[in-house]
Amino acid sequence: MRVSLNEIQVMCRKAFEGMGFAVGDCEDAADMIGWLQVQGLDGVGALDKALSYLQAEAHRPFALCYEDSALLVLDANGQSVLRCAAQAVELSLAKALHNGHAILRIRHCHNRLLLLGYLCRGAELGLDIRARWRDARQTRVASFSAGNTRPALHIDEQAADVRGDEQCITVEFTRPASVAWIQAASPPALEQGFHVSEQTWQRLKQLADQVLVESTEASRQRGAGGGSDAD
Repeated sequence: MRVSLNEIQVMCRKAFEGMGFAVGDCEDAADMIGWLQVQGLDGVGALDKALSYLQAEAHRPFALCYEDSALLVLDANGQSVLRCAAQAVELSLAKALHNGHAILRIRHCHNRLLLLGYLCRGAELGLDIRARWRDARQTRVASFSAGNTRPALHIDEQAADVRGDEQCITVEFTRPASVAWIQAASPPALEQGFHVSEQTWQRLKQLADQVLVESTEASRQRGAGGGSDAD
């Protein structure tokens, strides 16, 4: 089935809310899925692989392992990277913009491709970004040049097979001496919409419907005219 970018973002926002994400995180995560879709990275498909995990992780916290002026190390405790992505990237960007360099490392996480939608913000701010993670037997690398929000993706054939790197992602943020702003290639025509699995769409709709039901019950308790800014 084909759906528009706006439909994807609205549905994902409601689905994330149904999974227990905070309101602001719902917006960020939905925008990120849309960004991946526009880049041709199948954001909806990546989210589909994460759904089973995300539904069981709403109340599992991530842990701060180490932090200094340039380094942030988190342990996601086996959760999807989405559970800590927004806060972790925002803090790392602040470090990089202040010091010129920063490293973010998230241990014991999955769905690491989904982090890329947050990293593009650093490129918009004039930072070079390089993310590395192991996927099965391969080391994947995603690079953003300052000013270019479209990542270059490749497999690092020279990387050592280090078991300790599994289920981790390491991101390096660097402020270049000078920024030659790059105009990213235009994305495919959005008017055509995007092909998504009907089964995945129904899973998202079921999560979104949970929010609608809860909202209706709450509105009845408040009475007519008792809506909020979040409705």
